[in-house]
Amino acid sequence: MGATSISLTDWADFVFDHEGWHVSLWDSVKDLTAAQAVWAPAPARNSIWQIVDHVALWKDDGARRIAGQPRRPSGWHRGLDWRPIPVVTEHAWRGSLQELRDAHTRVTTALGAHGDADLETIRGLIAHDSYHGGQICYLRALQGIPVRVW
Repeated sequence: MGATSISLTDWADFVFDHEGWHVSLWDSVKDLTAAQAVWAPAPARNSIWQIVDHVALWKDDGARRIAGQPRRPSGWHRGLDWRPIPVVTEHAWRGSLQELRDAHTRVTTALGAHGDADLETIRGLIAHDSYHGGQICYLRALQGIPVRVW
């Protein structure tokens, strides 16, 4: 593993679940209930839960790309991305959270195993986590759910 891949793995982990000057993606979701996660501010807007599923989907695709697996066909994500949440239970919500964590582990494992391969993908995934973490914090604020900072 090269110095660049170590640095990028550290950054990916930092944005995902380490405390800093930001609220990590994991800290923004880990304490929510299913009811809080499924809430959306308007009918045509996404919920925190949908964002979690979206991020996990693209982390999984990123792990595949970093590992050198062939690109999926154009449009592969249709029907998988931004889906409505069919069953709202605590068990189902915890399953989505576990998939998010597992997908993150697949990304960092792939990066560690494949050195400096596909740096554009990992850079995009880090920015993606940060972007959606901010959205989640905003959706929490709209519900009056504080998030601990520092």
